[in-house]
Amino acid sequence: MRTAGPPNIHNRHKVSFSDQVKNIIRISDIVLEIVDARHINESRIPELEELIKENGKMLVHVVTKIDLVDVKKLKESEEVKELSHPLFISCKTKEGIKNMREKLHIFSKNFKEHERVHIGVVGYPNTGKSSVISILARRAAAPVSSQSGFTKHISKVRFAKGIHLLDGPGVIPAKENLFGDKDLKKHALLGVHVPENVRNPDLIVFEIMKSHPGRLEKHYDIESEGDVEILLNTLGERWNILKKKGEVDSDKTARRVLKDWHDGKIKS
Repeated sequence: MRTAGPPNIHNRHKVSFSDQVKNIIRISDIVLEIVDARHINESRIPELEELIKENGKMLVHVVTKIDLVDVKKLKESEEVKELSHPLFISCKTKEGIKNMREKLHIFSKNFKEHERVHIGVVGYPNTGKSSVISILARRAAAPVSSQSGFTKHISKVRFAKGIHLLDGPGVIPAKENLFGDKDLKKHALLGVHVPENVRNPDLIVFEIMKSHPGRLEKHYDIESEGDVEILLNTLGERWNILKKKGEVDSDKTARRVLKDWHDGKIKS
């Protein structure tokens, strides 16, 4: 089976992961890495993918939130070509769920000599891990919360006869806990941290505007010519998010934009 190499793996230092994550990989036969359709490369964890492959496990990328993008363009993108056995789904619209279930049954047959097949589910916090597990199990099997980091331990859920799903806490590589500016921006884009805790939210909104030209303007029906200040000032006045002196509170306005982004209200 084809397993594509993760991006930027050369000369990379080893990164430690929690015991829960290591145990999920050790126990699993197949590991699903959940990635965000809007930020595929950013939501991949190359060090984790390398660990999965070093342990001889089958890596499958599950691309979530496809209801927020142009799926045809997505599947033709260079980012997708680098994924391993990609499955495209939307937990909101249920698109791709039937195909994912069928594919996982097929993949599991490669381990038919095992008494039970274990499928681990990993990824950054808030990329939709628990929602994927609940859909696969056809019930609210895994705790689901809009606040990142909700799952604190490993849980085992029945997917089908002889096939179990393993869920654990969201993964943030240890090196990213140093909170450099680059990592902070990535975490904010992915929703790893709730908008209320994001530092410099206006800069993150600007990053979204650069990565997705015109998307915010189209959603909010504003002509800002890519200027984040015009966007936030217009929205702040529209939403009446003002300081005591009547000036727009751009910080709070930006956090509301980020919440709309993370909640999937802003589509392509």
